[in-house]
Amino acid sequence: MNRNISSEYGQIKIHKRAIRQLAEAAAKNIKGVKAVGWECYRFKRLLKFFDWAGTRIIFDNDMRIVIPVVISWEENIVDVAYEIQKKVITQMLNGLNIDSLSVDIKVKKVERG
Repeated sequence: MNRNISSEYGQIKIHKRAIRQLAEAAAKNIKGVKAVGWECYRFKRLLKFFDWAGTRIIFDNDMRIVIPVVISWEENIVDVAYEIQKKVITQMLNGLNIDSLSVDIKVKKVERG
């Protein structure tokens, strides 16, 4: 995927941070997801201070998104992860007009409540 897009009006560049925000927002809307991205880690403030993102965006021939999540213990982990993948891919394909994408889910924790 090329993040630099030309139109008749000029250049459009999509920053990784914007793609990360779209992916995390889509993942947060899934039932059973308690935390997404750097919210999954113990040292949230330190990670946020250094602007380290838990969700990684990787550009090779295709775009790959790696999303860490915390899932509620009452939910089926595999089903929730599948729903996250499906929602993120749908959001990215519709919002960014890309051809191919893969979404990897890293379940960091399972929490009660």
